[in-house]
Amino acid sequence: MAKQEKTNAACAWQPKETTSSPFSKRFSTGELPVEPNRYRLIWGRFCPWATPIATMIDYVGLDQVISKGVIYSLRHAGVDDNWFFGKGDEKDPVLQTTSLRENFEKADPNFTDRPTIPALVDVKSGKVVNNSSQTIMNELAENWKAYFRTDVADILPEADKAAILRMADTIVKDITSIPGKIAGVSSQEAYQQLANQYFDRLTWLDQHLADRPFLMGDHVTVPDFWLTTSLIRFDTVFYFQSKLNLKPLTAFPNLWQYAKRCYQIPAFKQNTDFQAIKEHFFMVSDAPVESIDRVLPIGPDESKWMD
Repeated sequence: MAKQEKTNAACAWQPKETTSSPFSKRFSTGELPVEPNRYRLIWGRFCPWATPIATMIDYVGLDQVISKGVIYSLRHAGVDDNWFFGKGDEKDPVLQTTSLRENFEKADPNFTDRPTIPALVDVKSGKVVNNSSQTIMNELAENWKAYFRTDVADILPEADKAAILRMADTIVKDITSIPGKIAGVSSQEAYQQLANQYFDRLTWLDQHLADRPFLMGDHVTVPDFWLTTSLIRFDTVFYFQSKLNLKPLTAFPNLWQYAKRCYQIPAFKQNTDFQAIKEHFFMVSDAPVESIDRVLPIGPDESKWMD
């Protein structure tokens, strides 16, 4: 019988950032030059940690100066400690590597951990220079403004920076990170605490959005990329898989309208792949499907996002 694929082997938990890591270089410190066409974001269409950055890049126009590479949405059968750029031995067309581990090892020859996404790669060297989701997002939002489109409002204005980053931290702590934490619980009490944290925050956000179109007011800012990405995955996967089923997204009227409003923005829609999300979190790998937990559900109905 084929090796059983574990659900929690899907989207790897985000690593703790350390200042001594070769994967924690920043633009704000001068370690990394702000140089067009120098960097490539490696992300997964399923990933709640990488998709916010991919969406933001397209939204502000950084796609003209920072390229994006997409990993294969499924693990290779029997391999749960690497990401690949295709089902077989396909190479990333820019980096010319077949797996993300190769790019981590270029930065650290002694690297033995699990490669994670997102990963910001220096194209010149092929080295991963940062793999912290929030750091990459905030560094790009603050240090690459010279390359933003002129027809979009500032997603991290200096006057509101502290409040915006506090809101983003809240979304990441109480929404984005909860399904990953639930996957690792071993008691009813731990699950209920996390589930309550999640739904308490959804209730608060629903009230918060009663009198504004976006989280911080009348235009998109950094936390909107985090929240919309997570809400889409809540509706598509986590309501079922993570037992976050106290209420569906549609039961929060302001949140539901907000999520659909954001989804209609081209950058959000073009970086949303419902099929890849379901394949990754349910099938996990490309090994033969031999159990119901890895069968793709027929729902939920995606057409409601277009209403």
